[in-house]
Amino acid sequence: MPPAQRIIRGVKDIRTRTSLLNEVFVPYKAYMAITSLEMEKSRRQTERKSLLVRLNGIEERLKTIDKEKTVLLRRLGREKAERAVMGSLRSSLPAKHNPPGGRSGGFRYQY
Repeated sequence: MPPAQRIIRGVKDIRTRTSLLNEVFVPYKAYMAITSLEMEKSRRQTERKSLLVRLNGIEERLKTIDKEKTVLLRRLGREKAERAVMGSLRSSLPAKHNPPGGRSGGFRYQY
């Protein structure tokens, strides 16, 4: 006679009492859940505060960048006007003071 087929059971076949616990309200588990929720809420509030501080710092920096940019653009506008005046003066100078290409000779380094 062949040996009887043996049923191999795994973890899925283990009977537990979890179905009974779902129906019963366990107070200490509810308190633990409340505690963990409160801890997460506290962590999120701390993260929120630090993010707000960072955002405020970034906003302030963006404002200072805009101010610096407007100052530089105004300065460039003045320099363009000055260059236009200097260009008209340079064209009125004799040729030896007005090198071709508008360059004055550049730098020379000696070692």
